[in-house]
Amino acid sequence: MFEKIETINGALVYHGNMHNRIYFTEADNVDLGILVPKMKALAKQKKYEKILSRASESSMGVLQSNGFMVEAKIPGLYNGTIDGYFLADYVKKERYINDEKSRKTIESVKSIALAANKPHTDSHFDVPVNTEIKRLTSADFLLLEDLHKKAYKYHPNQIKDVSHFSMLHELNHQFYGLFENGELLVSAILDVHETESNMEIVDFVTHPDYRGQNLSYFLVQDIKEKMKTSGCKTVYSMVRATSYGLNITYSKHGFILAGTLTNNCVVRDTMESMNIWYFKGDEKV
Repeated sequence: MFEKIETINGALVYHGNMHNRIYFTEADNVDLGILVPKMKALAKQKKYEKILSRASESSMGVLQSNGFMVEAKIPGLYNGTIDGYFLADYVKKERYINDEKSRKTIESVKSIALAANKPHTDSHFDVPVNTEIKRLTSADFLLLEDLHKKAYKYHPNQIKDVSHFSMLHELNHQFYGLFENGELLVSAILDVHETESNMEIVDFVTHPDYRGQNLSYFLVQDIKEKMKTSGCKTVYSMVRATSYGLNITYSKHGFILAGTLTNNCVVRDTMESMNIWYFKGDEKV
């Protein structure tokens, strides 16, 4: 399985050897005095190197007293009023270290992306001729799997399959695709948190023949439009901190940089730090 997802003491927990990491959310709904020791024990048992948590300010005291540090902050993440934080505990201290080349690239990406920021843009661009954006259903999961196979041809451990998409569907994820003449070129997966009035763009995949054309721009534009009627107040996403393209795309759409998660996950067989970008639905689109 790509990554194990399970509920432990009321928290949603993602973990696995691929990222060598635990990530738990919905921390405010659980007794952290019980959950945190369980997460640390699981990390020790599985030899995971990092534990990441998404939580509100009310949970920070317990997490920080247990060695967690703040890596990113999204104002009003919860229902538009309560700030959200991403906190990490580096079980293996070396996991927190980036080499000089990576640090320089990450800083360069941030600088260029921030320079492209358009916080109050009203610009709307029509999708290219012969293309359309559609919400996908379970009947389209084979198309999604095929797109993953093409995008990760040389990295088979990154390929998500129909069973994984079905599991995400059960966890209230939504799926969107940009098509050209009926062929799926770009897909996006949204993790919708209705009770928190926020959603995360958890996955962008582009057909290898269409990389560099910035087609993801149109999907982000569409997702922002959907915020107007969905009741969602915040949308956010984790982006490879060394990737210029998608960081610039989010910045151009008025997203704000929340912070950087150091050496957070493996992308195409490389351990990557991730920038978190967020957009507030009460801003102009």
